[in-house]
Amino acid sequence: MENAMPKVSILLPTHQSGAHLRETLDSIKAQTYQDYELLVVDDASTDQTLEILREYPDLRIQIIQGRNQGLADALNLGIKRAQGQYIARIDADDLMVPERLEKQVRFLDTHQNVIVCGGWQQYFGLSTFLHAPPASAEQCRANLLFRCDLCHSTLMLRTASFIDHNLFYDPAYAAEDFELWTRVLDVGDIANIPEVLGYYREDGKSITTAKKERLIRQNGEIVAASLKRNLGIVLSEKQKRYFTGWTNPFYQKKEGASAVKQAEGWRDLRAVLFNIYQRNQEMGYYCEAALLKTLRAEWTRLRYQMPFLLPKQEISPDRLFQKVSGLEVIMRKGMSFQRNYRGIYRKYRKIRSVLHK
Repeated sequence: MENAMPKVSILLPTHQSGAHLRETLDSIKAQTYQDYELLVVDDASTDQTLEILREYPDLRIQIIQGRNQGLADALNLGIKRAQGQYIARIDADDLMVPERLEKQVRFLDTHQNVIVCGGWQQYFGLSTFLHAPPASAEQCRANLLFRCDLCHSTLMLRTASFIDHNLFYDPAYAAEDFELWTRVLDVGDIANIPEVLGYYREDGKSITTAKKERLIRQNGEIVAASLKRNLGIVLSEKQKRYFTGWTNPFYQKKEGASAVKQAEGWRDLRAVLFNIYQRNQEMGYYCEAALLKTLRAEWTRLRYQMPFLLPKQEISPDRLFQKVSGLEVIMRKGMSFQRNYRGIYRKYRKIRSVLHK
């Protein structure tokens, strides 16, 4: 008897998602790969979300009642209910390209060591930023030491690996996805298909101040946990703050640090990063070439307030802390500013067009 279980379980959390849900569902309906179930975990929506879902009976939708305990809890419910061999994530205001499922299924079928497969994501709405995380499993592993360099709503997960190894989102973390991927690496690889697989809607909705403060603080805690688990390196509370998200303690005026103390901090940061390289030579948890690129990118980000950009060329240990020229700093910051400016200008034009109607 043929197995009636779907190959893919598409996991879609919803909460007051009516504004853009039809576009998301249309992108699912247009998939070239059709062997899927659609699991919608709805967290007490009171808008038109549920009515819209009923308009799509051909999508084989199963609605799971969420417990209104946040995104991590909703995703965990979906993972436990998934019948598919793979779980494809999508958010209720993002879009899939038509070939996304087909390409990811083919990739996971032929790369048994990979348990999470993602892709690139094109921003739309307020900006045209392209989030293009590295393709190779080696570089993904290294980058995840410091940051969540993955496009969450393009990811496809190997269901059995997550269930068998109790890999669920921890609701204690605001960056529940980043924390989870660092644990996933203990079980298997994460890789990306270097193509745009999804579109991310940037609508200008900002996160709350309280959540942002948790994200900033917890980023350093996640980095510290990875270093302890993978390389046996224990960071002090001060050193954890080097790796907080969005902010850099070396540039915080409220710290009131003298030039001497700042220089001491740079030396300590440099020692921490070089220690990571040395310990990895003993432990072999990260590919050395990939790790050196990541360490270099993190050093220039923190030391020179530059965007996190991987070097195009291989990095040798003696070039790890090579000084960056003032011109290079200006050029890289200029590129980052132009990218953000385009988004701001688009928002301005949109507001202006509404006012002049």
